[in-house]
Amino acid sequence: MVQMKDWQVAGVSLVLILLPVLPALANNFPAFLGASIVGFAMVLYLFWTYKPWSGKDNAVVSLYFTGIFSFGLALGVFFVLPLQPRLYGVVSVVESIPFFISFYFATRDIWKALFKKDILYLADGYFAFVLTVLIGAIIGRFLHNFYELIVLYTGFLTMGFILMLYFRK
Repeated sequence: MVQMKDWQVAGVSLVLILLPVLPALANNFPAFLGASIVGFAMVLYLFWTYKPWSGKDNAVVSLYFTGIFSFGLALGVFFVLPLQPRLYGVVSVVESIPFFISFYFATRDIWKALFKKDILYLADGYFAFVLTVLIGAIIGRFLHNFYELIVLYTGFLTMGFILMLYFRK
């Protein structure tokens, strides 16, 4: 495992944040794409160096660096939000995949304990209802037709009520 000094960690973190942010501030998508690919290559190197699947400490270090880069990507998308966020957002989601993988390995013990069947009985079935409606809302975010949304939201609300009644004790 590679040991970095504090000033090296701070420098790499600053570079990983600024690479996607500066071109996004200038609203220059080709520069954003190029700079974020460079940052993505750095993150992949650090991701492969620390191998989050090999232990809890490595997962936390990998989570830090991939999280810093994902934060920079999200900040870049935030800066272009009023202009044209779709292309920036697609690049950011794809380049945030190492963060999601590191997040899983850093928190996998929590996920095992959290996703048991008993969690659906939480709050007398209300948690299952809220979870179902939340999934429907996330799916509905990607639709733009009013009539599709009405059908989708009505269906997920109905499923949520049915689940709530099913998991009620």
